[in-house]
Amino acid sequence: MKRLPRDPIRFDIINAFAEFGRAEKLSLRDPSTADGFVERARASIDRSLANERFLHGIRTELMFESLVASLGAVEILKPEDCGEIYVSDQSLRVPDFRLVLVDGSQMLVEVKNFYQAKDLTESFDLDADYLEGLVRYSRAMSCNLLLAIYWARWNVWTLVRPDVFKSQGEKRTLDMFDAMKANHMASLGDYSVGTRFPLSLVLHADKSKPRSIGADGSASFTIGRVEVYCGGQMIADPVEQGIATCLMFYGRWEYGVEPRVAGNEIEAVEHRWVPKEDHNQGFEIVASLSEMFCTFYTFATQDEGRVGKLRLDITPGSWGSLIPEDYKGGKLPLWRFRLEPS
Repeated sequence: MKRLPRDPIRFDIINAFAEFGRAEKLSLRDPSTADGFVERARASIDRSLANERFLHGIRTELMFESLVASLGAVEILKPEDCGEIYVSDQSLRVPDFRLVLVDGSQMLVEVKNFYQAKDLTESFDLDADYLEGLVRYSRAMSCNLLLAIYWARWNVWTLVRPDVFKSQGEKRTLDMFDAMKANHMASLGDYSVGTRFPLSLVLHADKSKPRSIGADGSASFTIGRVEVYCGGQMIADPVEQGIATCLMFYGRWEYGVEPRVAGNEIEAVEHRWVPKEDHNQGFEIVASLSEMFCTFYTFATQDEGRVGKLRLDITPGSWGSLIPEDYKGGKLPLWRFRLEPS
């Protein structure tokens, strides 16, 4: 996949300017029209920046867009709900994206962000009319509809068909565990990755430079070399090192740090990642590709805990190709699980 070049600053803004002129019944040639448009646009931006819930919703849509592109398992990805739309049925709801898969099939995807603020088992819900409007639009387009729900507290994406929702009065509800069982994220190239543990990043001190521990217990040292380990085995292969580093930084294993001291001098510092639980099977799941990407995306777009950016430069296919399809681990054995919906 490659991103088709566009010039949104030119074309999207002129479309918004034209709509402003239509709504206000103003000539686009009148200089005061441009001034009024800029003033209206600035006020709209200010309102949006002051609305964290709105920003999180937009960021979730763009995160899903970037995630799908980074997995690289679709032929085409484009926004569906843009531009003028004329319909005979005003109850239709336009989903967020259209995806064309490698087998030629298409799907329409509505993206939702859901944060379980108080109860971690709280179900996601939609108005029945809202969901039905999405379904009717998808039928009119002869496409399957799927809903991509980001369970923010768990950093988990699920992609489900509308028929998995349960009726509850005027609402349609979905439990997270039911969503996991009906998850179609594998169709977008997502899978879970496991390996042996611990994963370690060891920073060895340069012994030719000062590295003594001071009276207050602090020490400064110069890094002489860096080593990466999996299950006590040093990883020398650059490809395996790159994979291991992503698993460390963006996986869900627990982090700890331990200095290695000889006498009064720092020998090394080991940064270590281990799973919360050992199931005695020789490996544990680190995370899915989608989880790791979203952790990366969150770090890159947050500014002191708030939304600081909405878009990133994403190389299409970059996360999908993180682990080569024919990968055979040397010092980094990997287990890959593609979860199909029940």
